[in-house]
Amino acid sequence: MVTEPVGGAHRDHAQMMTTLKRVLQDQLKEVQSKPMDALLKERFDRLMSYGRFKEDAA
Repeated sequence: MVTEPVGGAHRDHAQMMTTLKRVLQDQLKEVQSKPMDALLKERFDRLMSYGRFKEDAA
């Protein structure tokens, strides 16, 4: 989630780009710190969970 500057991103492009750059760099560091096997497993598990749902017992 990327927060917008006060008034919206369209009103302060420079601040939005600074924020977006920081968030993207942080996320890239997080992904790069994980082993490839873990990334692939997370991706596979996420894709295989599509369409699943959980019913609550009444």
